Amino acid sequence: MAWATVGAVLVAVGGMVPGMAGAAEPKPLVYTQPLQDKLFYGLTLLSRDGEAAAAAASTPELHRLAVARRARARAAVQDCGTDTGCYVRAFDWSAAEIAEAGQALADALRSHPAAARRLAAALDASGLYPAGPGPETGPETGREADGMARAWAQAAATARHILAVYASGETPRGPAIDGPAYDVAGTAYGTLVKHAASVLVDGLGDDGLFFEPTEAFALLLLEINRRDEAGRLEPLEAGENKAAMARLKTIPWTKYPYTALVVPGAGPETPGVALSAYGLLRVKLAAKRFHEGKAPVIIVSGGYVHPNQTPYNEAVEMKKVLVRDYGVPADAILIEPHARHTTTNLRNADRLIYRYGMPMDRKALVVTDMGQSGYVTEDRFATRNREDLGYVPFTALERVSPFDVAYLPTLSALKLDAGDPLDP
Repeated sequence: MAWATVGAVLVAVGGMVPGMAGAAEPKPLVYTQPLQDKLFYGLTLLSRDGEAAAAAASTPELHRLAVARRARARAAVQDCGTDTGCYVRAFDWSAAEIAEAGQALADALRSHPAAARRLAAALDASGLYPAGPGPETGPETGREADGMARAWAQAAATARHILAVYASGETPRGPAIDGPAYDVAGTAYGTLVKHAASVLVDGLGDDGLFFEPTEAFALLLLEINRRDEAGRLEPLEAGENKAAMARLKTIPWTKYPYTALVVPGAGPETPGVALSAYGLLRVKLAAKRFHEGKAPVIIVSGGYVHPNQTPYNEAVEMKKVLVRDYGVPADAILIEPHARHTTTNLRNADRLIYRYGMPMDRKALVVTDMGQSGYVTEDRFATRNREDLGYVPFTALERVSPFDVAYLPTLSALKLDAGDPLDP
């Protein structure tokens, strides 16, 4: 696929990210295959840039890796039976293999500088892969190629995490809400994994890139466990958020004390209940704040979380109640339908604020119950963010009432999270 096509289809991201002076206004990331692209964005960029993909495919070391990975996948179907651990060993990458592939990929792109520059620009604009600590490097030292190697390492970490949880049975971040749909140690699940691997191998060509077997296996594990939450309701900009996005362009932001009212979801634990009592109370408060003119937009945040494998989405259900019962216009509500924890309620709200072009230098207001507002302002909440996300997605935190917490969003929130494939 030509790069011009890739740019139109996938990388309509704008670029107001640190280090990109003079770039265009930020825009949402565009996903053609939401689950795959959200989890493995850098690899999607690579595979859809014709020159870069050809460079990776023709580099001897990466070609050798591709052939070996396909052979391992095919051998697994023949040899593993119902032993899920055997499939993990076949599809997984060791730390040494990840480093080897990353170095080879960087070397391949250095010999194709135009492709390396295109990919680096797209990766930088996405904000998903910030550079780690270390000395600054310039183009002459291959910085562009190193960015794709960093994206590969992130993708490999994501795939390894998926294999560990949904094939090896390791504990996910939220054990009660994020785990497999089956007993991973059971023979029945081993049989299912065998069939999944067989389907994968049946569609495996001889010209794929080195990462494709493991990427495909990780995605299949999520799909057979009904853990495709990260891709559900996407693209938001063409669906639930389309009307509100159009209205954002007309808002005089300085007229309001806050840019947005952020309402974290509170899913019920009772099957068949769409929205919990706490969720209803938070919605009631948010509607009051909206009609008081505190902010021109409400961001309702919450995924398919409680109870485990629920068919109800917290953000969607809150939006329904706001419109139906409290007279809030649908075009004043943005849904953020993926967050599974309080940490990601704020992180994901930051992402919408940035990508939808809302002011980043003005505070948003979290509207919730007294217990959660107290928790958000405690030191242990910042600590939880650092432990789970690696950073704190807010600054200037201030509890302005028993129910309301004001904060400034941060660009660090854009960083992709390899440890949560249900909401990366």
